[in-house]
Order: sequence, then structure tokens, then C-alpha cells
Amino acid sequence: MSTVSAVTQANNEFNAALSKQSGSNLDKHSFMLLLVTQFKYQDPLNPMEDKQFIAQLAQFSSLEQLMNLNTGMGNLTSATNSQQMINATSYIGKQVTVEGNAIGKMTDNSGQTTITRFRYAPQDNVAGGTLTVRDAANNVVYSEELPAKAAGSTYTFLWQGLTNAGTPAPDGVYTVNIAMLNAKGEAVMADQVVDATVTGVVNNENTVMLGLEGGQTMPLASVRQVILPHTAAAAGTGASGNSAQP
Repeated sequence: MSTVSAVTQANNEFNAALSKQSGSNLDKHSFMLLLVTQFKYQDPLNPMEDKQFIAQLAQFSSLEQLMNLNTGMGNLTSATNSQQMINATSYIGKQVTVEGNAIGKMTDNSGQTTITRFRYAPQDNVAGGTLTVRDAANNVVYSEELPAKAAGSTYTFLWQGLTNAGTPAPDGVYTVNIAMLNAKGEAVMADQVVDATVTGVVNNENTVMLGLEGGQTMPLASVRQVILPHTAAAAGTGASGNSAQP
């Protein structure tokens, strides 16, 4: 058999066998098939050297170990997420303090409105600033000026669910943005958290998320505290609350 014929036959055999493999990736079985086919149709006058064959076997061994490791890690991740989901269900009905600035506004059938409580702690003394509430489209729904605030104190903002025009904002998820300056005109950062009751647990792309009463979701990893439920209900009228906690 000529060299060209041998190569052609080898390619045909390998392609035929490979077409039977599910998927389009070269798995360990396909790799071994390629190696055996190559060895079967090698040139008798110029056989494969031992070192080359051993090197290819070593490559196969490394490939198999990596694939087994990936499979094991995938199974471990899946098991971990499942366990986290089970553990997170114990949070349902309890109030959590979560890192972030997403708040929710929800009105029940009786007309009572529940709004997520937002808290922030400036890292420096604040001379003044602005607080804005934005909707999902990043439109400013409500804003207010912030007076001087002290570093080390935690301040609570409970939005009353009204727009700047004094009309009720629709139910939904909003974000609270604060921009504060110190006496030198420098920006002041702040630690930001929200307090809300957990209503459910979801798995979003292998990340366990808590569903909160306002409709927003927060990563389980962002939870700082779990306590008894705290009701933050607002009547449909009035101004926002922005006060310091002791």
C-alpha cells in the first residue's frame, strides 16, 4: 500500500469513527482513537519513535486527568450550590441586611405600600450632598439635598414612594444614589446596605440569590445580618425619611 493510500485510509477510518462520537469536541476516546489509528498506519520503514509515542501517551494521560478534574469540580460546584439553596431557604420570612443600594416598592391588595429601608454610613465628615432615587431606566424619580453628616454615624433613608412632583411612583425596583462632599470639596464614600424581608430563593447562573419583599434580588454572599422581620411600611403620602441612627 502506498503512503498516500495509507494516509487516506487512516483519515477515512478516523473520520468515520469520530462522526459516531456525540458532540463536536475531541474527547479522550477520540484522542485515543487518533493515537491508535496513527500507530496502525505508521510507515514500517520509518516507525514512530518510542519517545514520541511515550510523549503522546503522556499527553493523553494529562488530558484525561484534566477532564476528570473538570468533571469533579463541576459536580462539586453543583452540590455546593444545591446545599446553599437549601440553607438559604431558612432565611425566608426573616429580615436581612444586605450590601447594596437596590430598594423595592410593593403595594399589596389592601393598598399598603412596603418600601425597602436604605442605610448608609459616611467614611468622612460630610458638608453636604445629594440623594437620588432612580428607576430601572436610570431616570431620576426623587431627589433631595443632604445636610452635614458625621463620619462614623449610620443614616437611614426610608423613601415614601413619591416622585419629585408629589405623585406616587409605580411599584418596582429602584436604586438609591448618594453623592457627598467633605469641607474640602472631596467626594466622600459611604458604606451602603438595605434591610428587607426575604420572600424567596433563586439560582441565577450558579449564584444563589435572595428574593426580597420589594421585588429585588440580592446575592446570598452579600448578606451581613439576619434578624427577626422588620416592617418598613409607608403610607402613600408624605416626604421621605432621612435620619441618623444612634
